[in-house]
Amino acid sequence: MVWCNKGVVILCVLFLFLQCTSGQVVGQLLNKLACVEQEVCGACLAAASHCRWCADPYFSAATPRCNDYDSLVSAGCGQGMIQVPEPAVWRELESRPLQDMRGDDPVVQIQPQRVRLSLKPRETRKIKFTYRPARNYPLDLYYLMDLTWSMRDDKQTLVSLRDDLPNMLRNLTDNFRLGFGSFADKPVMPFISTDASRLANPCAAEGEACQPTYSFRHHLSLTTQVNDFIEHIKNSSVTANLDNAESQLDALVQAVTCGGRIGWAEKSRKIVILLSDGLMHTAGDGKLGGAIQRNDEQCHLDENGYYNLAGTYDYPSVAQIYRLLEAYKVNVIFAVTESVKGHYDQLHKILEDFTYIARLESDSSNILKLVKTGYENIISVVNFKDDAGSGPIKVKYFTDCGIKGGSMVESNRCSGVEFGMTLNFEVHLTLGSCVEFVKSKQTILIKESQLGQDRLTLEVDLQCGCDCQSAAQGALAQACPNNSYLMCGICQCKKGWSGPTCSCSEGDEAASAALSAQCRAPSTPAAPAGLRALPCTGAGDCVCGKCQCDAGYSGKYCQCKDCEISRETGLQCGGAGRGACACGVCACAAGWAGAACDCTEETDACVAPGGDGGVCSGHGDCVCGKCECSKSDGVSYTGEFCEACVDCEAANPLCVHAEPCVACYLEGNCTDVCVTSRANYTVVELVDNIMQRSASPIGTARCILRREESGLQCEYQYTYTAGTKSMVHMDIALMSRECSKPITAQILSTGLVIMGCVIAIGIIMIIAVKVSQVYADRRAYAKFAAETERSMMMMNQRQQNPLYKSPISEFKLPEDYPRNMND
Repeated sequence: MVWCNKGVVILCVLFLFLQCTSGQVVGQLLNKLACVEQEVCGACLAAASHCRWCADPYFSAATPRCNDYDSLVSAGCGQGMIQVPEPAVWRELESRPLQDMRGDDPVVQIQPQRVRLSLKPRETRKIKFTYRPARNYPLDLYYLMDLTWSMRDDKQTLVSLRDDLPNMLRNLTDNFRLGFGSFADKPVMPFISTDASRLANPCAAEGEACQPTYSFRHHLSLTTQVNDFIEHIKNSSVTANLDNAESQLDALVQAVTCGGRIGWAEKSRKIVILLSDGLMHTAGDGKLGGAIQRNDEQCHLDENGYYNLAGTYDYPSVAQIYRLLEAYKVNVIFAVTESVKGHYDQLHKILEDFTYIARLESDSSNILKLVKTGYENIISVVNFKDDAGSGPIKVKYFTDCGIKGGSMVESNRCSGVEFGMTLNFEVHLTLGSCVEFVKSKQTILIKESQLGQDRLTLEVDLQCGCDCQSAAQGALAQACPNNSYLMCGICQCKKGWSGPTCSCSEGDEAASAALSAQCRAPSTPAAPAGLRALPCTGAGDCVCGKCQCDAGYSGKYCQCKDCEISRETGLQCGGAGRGACACGVCACAAGWAGAACDCTEETDACVAPGGDGGVCSGHGDCVCGKCECSKSDGVSYTGEFCEACVDCEAANPLCVHAEPCVACYLEGNCTDVCVTSRANYTVVELVDNIMQRSASPIGTARCILRREESGLQCEYQYTYTAGTKSMVHMDIALMSRECSKPITAQILSTGLVIMGCVIAIGIIMIIAVKVSQVYADRRAYAKFAAETERSMMMMNQRQQNPLYKSPISEFKLPEDYPRNMND
């Protein structure tokens, strides 16, 4: 352990060098610094990809055991004793093809089924798998019916469905089984009357006979015989209770947990359809009747199928129901009347993953429709979960939800899934850091939450330790002090012990105080005077002479802050392969730059397909793998590769490159035309997908392709975007299609239409004039006839001879003639 203080001196010297050396030297020093501060083999190999550990027990204590390979060899470490990181592991252990239900052949809905892989600290691995819902997957449907007095008519409705029920179920799957159970309420006060006559016949007040009240009764185990199912419903008897709340949850616990009696198959979709018109009792209500013990979530059915401990155990809580439905992979369709549906809607918010709420008619006449709708709703949701829990491995899911050509989005849930759809998933496993620097394994099960029978098993090797236990043998191992062991060439304290001789228990405060001097940084320019006096630089606790740093700090004396987190990967310095953290500063690997090593220095992604225009088409700079377009001579360039501009006369070069691929796609005869020496084109048609068309990137460059189809001149508009693949990948999206007749045909058609319109207008005008004339003649004739008739009537009234003329003449002066007022 003598070399540790010298190592700190080396760190300080390195910090001084950082102030006055060139960028290349700075990078080399940071790479070395990332290694030399590590004190154990596992932490050394995890620090950076270039770090190596010397496991030679005779290695000089004056030189750090954690260093790069060349430095260790030059310092005298035997090459056979240099520990190197283990090679990556990736192997598909089981990958049976997807298969629907066929006879006795096993159903396969997920592929692959078992994968073994390895993870190093700050590393992310991607595992792809597919999921396809199998046709004719076995269905176990258990009818759980409220048989209290108010539901007596509903029982007869089910009996009348003797022929319709099996036909409806066969439309869903050919492999189905039916079972039947019923529930009422706990047979204790205050839920029932304790009057002797009412105990034997709870329906006495209604003038009818019924069986005594019970909490739950199992009538018929799951069977393929529909007639047996109908007969058991027909022969069942109703009962009664006092309140409008029943023991639905008691019945659910027994129906779910009594798998042997109910007959649930190991591989089947398990659905309970619960019919009721009442509210439900929950945990705490049973204590009113003396059922004070917490529900034990176990099966308690007697030989007649009755729940015989209803008076002992309280009603279960909603949380207990959730755990049971999740553990046994059972879904529940609550078919309830309108009056209580709101109550069950609140329950569905808690049990959303396993329940479906439907409105039941008062006589259950729509029960078949509810079963069909509920079943389709349940199978249309695919939701994957894992048991990684709070372990060191973090799991993320990405999926396309079966959309052809769709992009992968972060989600573990898909809705609207139909039979025949293949869903593509990606699981991202990330090991941020090692909890302990020892080799270990972790098995992660990824299961579909609705069924849980098809699963992907991931066997993960956590490469956090070293393979140098063989060095812990012989006299050297005996030389280590008590509470320690020889590991990879050094004496390493056992867990719970610390100090130079591993004699300090981490719970011994007095010993910790005595060793506090070892937690103070030496007097160097790298340690400010105000912090040198503080143990662990004021950023941690000194335990047995060793610093336990606060979150965000690291180093022997907690003198280093954590490095920046990459936004892309969520890991320090971008994770393994991009960079390593050297006392608060990222030492980036070749090809990466930036404060968090999240900026690639490669320019291949900035070269347009064809490569004719160079990096960013010569109109911009490649920054972090993306083009930043420039503005020159008043012209602004845009596009993925700065290849387009509004004021440019030349055609967009990417449109020219993409046209042959779009044309062959439309003709359906693509061969190798869509794969050039520098680009791989993929065409996706979004012409009819309004939602995706509206979601196209704003500002994306648009291209136009004009072609003749069936005598029509068609214009296609499409966009292109660059993908992230090994070679430049271009995704082409057809956005719109508009077809019209050629220009000559349009002119001819337009001329004919105009001529026709002129002729038609002329004919209409001639007809209008003729009609107007006829109308005027008829009006004048009618007026003449009327005047003649009026004159004849006046003469007839006076009885005058039509040849008679009056001898009286009458004259009138004009109105403006001057008159003498005396006249």
